[in-house]
Amino acid sequence: MKKEIYPFNKQMFIKLKKFAKIIILKCREEKINPIIYGSFMLFYYTQNEKLKVNDLDFYVREKDFTNLTNILEKSQIRFKYSPELHTLQVFKGNLKLEFDSIDFWYKGRKELINIHVDGIIVKALNLKSLKSIYKRAYERSKDNSKGNRIKYELLARLR
Repeated sequence: MKKEIYPFNKQMFIKLKKFAKIIILKCREEKINPIIYGSFMLFYYTQNEKLKVNDLDFYVREKDFTNLTNILEKSQIRFKYSPELHTLQVFKGNLKLEFDSIDFWYKGRKELINIHVDGIIVKALNLKSLKSIYKRAYERSKDNSKGNRIKYELLARLR
């Protein structure tokens, strides 16, 4: 049996996965299929235990935001929808999930894999797609260029 590896903030990571599972299952009831990316996938690919995963990032279709906000309202789950940013943030205490419009934010070919998140299978960006996101982010970012460059360089080492 393989030992599970955790990022630096193990307890936060475990809580984030449990919270994400609840939201993902609610999404699936409404035919919304989130695609995980961001620091969770950075950790997934690098297995770097020094990394912190402070939130989970997902892509959804732009048209899914209406159904997603309805699900959250019915479930009395706190959220903040920013249509101008094409982003919806979901909160539970100090936990945060972010849903971004794949139609607005992701340009290019979407190559996906299946991964396990707290016992359920979730679509995720493959390594090549994640590399392209971080490369573009560090090239264009005004507020976190260095952080995105470091993340890209971690991924670039992988084949």
